[in-house]
Amino acid sequence: MRFVNAGGRAGLLVDDMVYDVNELSGDAIPYWPMEALVAHWEAIVNLHEVGAFTGGTPLDQVHLGPPVPRPSSVFAIGVNYRGHAAETGADIRPIPAVFTKFPSSINGPYDDVVLPRGEGTTDWEAELAFVMGDTGRNIGAKQALGALRGFMCAQDISERFVQMAASRQFSLGKSYDTFCPLGPALVTLDELPDPLSLRISCRVNGEVMQDSSTSDMVVDVPHLVELLSSVMTLRPGDVCLTGTPAGVGVARRPPVFLKPGDVVETEIEGVGVLRNRCVAED
Repeated sequence: MRFVNAGGRAGLLVDDMVYDVNELSGDAIPYWPMEALVAHWEAIVNLHEVGAFTGGTPLDQVHLGPPVPRPSSVFAIGVNYRGHAAETGADIRPIPAVFTKFPSSINGPYDDVVLPRGEGTTDWEAELAFVMGDTGRNIGAKQALGALRGFMCAQDISERFVQMAASRQFSLGKSYDTFCPLGPALVTLDELPDPLSLRISCRVNGEVMQDSSTSDMVVDVPHLVELLSSVMTLRPGDVCLTGTPAGVGVARRPPVFLKPGDVVETEIEGVGVLRNRCVAED
């Protein structure tokens, strides 16, 4: 299934048509996305399997918000692709860097990214994000995929000066408002033949900047779930960005950073495409 946030209402995306979950269920299912997913998952699955969809709206007439608009936690993983480690000269570690993007940074799949005033060193990072479907602690890697609700595309937009030079920690430079586009849909695992080997790419103004596969991850998704849940209880709707492949702007010579008017496209095989225009902060 492909689950979208259609103007604040939970929607099923089927063949470029969006169907309101609340209306399909006869008002039995609330329309906030994660509330519907968590509390009424089996009912939504049944609606999808029946396939009697009526009253849909064409996708191009719907404003899509982030599929998970208000998670309790947004985790992010640093230096988790071998290619990215090589381009930055970073050591590959058995336990990767884990930081957070504050939930206030979450943005829609086609909404503008606001570039902050200051150094002008804002960068792109295409990432695969997973979403927890169950509450769990000490989830083993073999059980991890079964604990997920699905995957999304994500952009870990990063203000490098604040991230590295000013504060010496990652979260602040990665948590400006609008710095975490998510979507366009939350895609369940049954839609993906091999969720651990998906092509991932990023284009800026049509130029390919990143082009890799999630199989290049140092620590794959099941083991990330195992790692995080060994420390804390993971909750339904928690989001984790799983790292970025080679090709970021700061690693180029000379470095390349985003500027107003740039369009960043993040594409993951089978999951979808984000398209975000960069604008200057007022």
